[in-house]
Amino acid sequence: MILGTDDRLAYKYHNYRHFKFEVIDIFLYWSKLIRISKRISLKSVGIQMGYPVVQDLPYSPYIKELSKEQIAEIHHYCSVHDLGILEMLIKEKEDEISQRQDAKNKYGFSCYSWDGVKLGLNILTSTYCQETNQSFQNIKDLRTPLTSIYLKDIILGLVEFEKTPIEYSYKKDYILCNSFYALLEHLKSRTVTSTNEISYSVIQDGVKYDVKSGGLHSFHTNEIIEPDLTKYNYIDVDVSSYYPTAGVEFKFVPRQLPNLDKVLDKLRKERILDKKEGRMKDAELKKLALNGGFYGNLNQEHTPLYDPQQMLSITINGQLLLLMLCEEFIKAGIKIDMVNTDGVTVIFEKHLESEFKSVCKWWENLTNMELEEVSYKKVVRANINNYMAISTDGKIKRKGIFRKDFNEKGKREIPLGDSSNFLVIPKLLEQYFVYGIHPEEILRKDRIDNSGLHIFDFCSSAKIDRSYHVEWNGEIQKQRLNRFYVSNKGAYLYKCRESSKSHMLKGVGVMLYNKHEEKLLSQYPIRYEYYIKEINDKISELEGHHQLSLF
Repeated sequence: MILGTDDRLAYKYHNYRHFKFEVIDIFLYWSKLIRISKRISLKSVGIQMGYPVVQDLPYSPYIKELSKEQIAEIHHYCSVHDLGILEMLIKEKEDEISQRQDAKNKYGFSCYSWDGVKLGLNILTSTYCQETNQSFQNIKDLRTPLTSIYLKDIILGLVEFEKTPIEYSYKKDYILCNSFYALLEHLKSRTVTSTNEISYSVIQDGVKYDVKSGGLHSFHTNEIIEPDLTKYNYIDVDVSSYYPTAGVEFKFVPRQLPNLDKVLDKLRKERILDKKEGRMKDAELKKLALNGGFYGNLNQEHTPLYDPQQMLSITINGQLLLLMLCEEFIKAGIKIDMVNTDGVTVIFEKHLESEFKSVCKWWENLTNMELEEVSYKKVVRANINNYMAISTDGKIKRKGIFRKDFNEKGKREIPLGDSSNFLVIPKLLEQYFVYGIHPEEILRKDRIDNSGLHIFDFCSSAKIDRSYHVEWNGEIQKQRLNRFYVSNKGAYLYKCRESSKSHMLKGVGVMLYNKHEEKLLSQYPIRYEYYIKEINDKISELEGHHQLSLF
């Protein structure tokens, strides 16, 4: 994208030296790892945004010469399809582009094509250099590589658990401990040479906790938690920006940048003030520096923050401190429902409210960190990464399979590039679990047009690599990427090559939908029975497991 002129010939920049240009590669807003692992392409992003046409390049990119007709076709393809999707993407990323303009104005960065982590890192290092009267050249090659760490040397002295008999069980991928105390003692005996060597599980008071290098999680299967709120409190407490805050409070910063904790603390306080006084753009840039710029880069060899020992110091102590909070809750008679990285969800009888407050205050004083509370009335959970939590004020927190394209505020919940197939399923799961409306009541021919759903909600998409071809309705399809919905008039969709043929959606016929035609939903030959069954199967799966007997 070219900024700064309306001249249609501006692409001939060598003849227009008086113009100033900024080139923006929006695809670099996704990290390289995400781009590769999720196979993000312009077409797949276009499908997620609801672009009306899905079309592959008409001819192989390996053709050496094209005819005039082929050139004209490719010109039309690029101008209508690629540029059309790009225009939609620019609108979707408008805030992020604007943010980089703000960063350029404030810090002087040429950052229009940087992802958030790189932008945060540069804001942080720039601020550090400014505060310490150094140039970036002074710090750019600084690193503290990992050799070996005796974990006892990095575990905070304030970490303590109630002493218990110690039992260990060595599993294939982890060590199972019988208590928090056993976990602590085993960690203190370890020497590690890699950030990936931490893998434990602890079972205490009926809850299984997974302790790994990346973070703390409790283990769950399908369950629905809906306590009687006249008798119980159901509360989630978490620490905002937990890992960056821990880095500040306990000085877990790169040893080659000894004053970085003061810089982080300064940014943290300035961000709070910016938010209070309405400087939201400045606050967001500082949030990037704190969250994206700091913690993740402790384990990145190409950055001056590289010090994996300090990353482990943050993650291990951060998890142990949360487990201390859990232990105190348990001792107070408070039931642990869920633990996830930076927070703990608990359930307790109302007469224990003062004990709950006391434990929270004790932990805040111990760590010098602040806990934030949200009260829930219902949680529907497939596992720790897939759940829907409904707060007492009606707000809904969605994770994984329960995420929708847009939430109540119109903010996209499923990030561009993530899978967004068959969105009708999470939308109607929410209707059922929040409002008690069965999918059969919505997916009826006489009601579907007033349901608020769109044909794209019934669509999925699939892409194959170049060693395969797609077959539908007995014909080989030119496109490797196809959008489709399950249809009463559909045909099987196959992924094929010479020696193999497999279903791309097993057992049901689909209608290819690579060109959108706006009409009433009732006019599409949608096989509603398929979607109803998928939704009801998920409902049965979630409801088939017993809820906590406490309720």
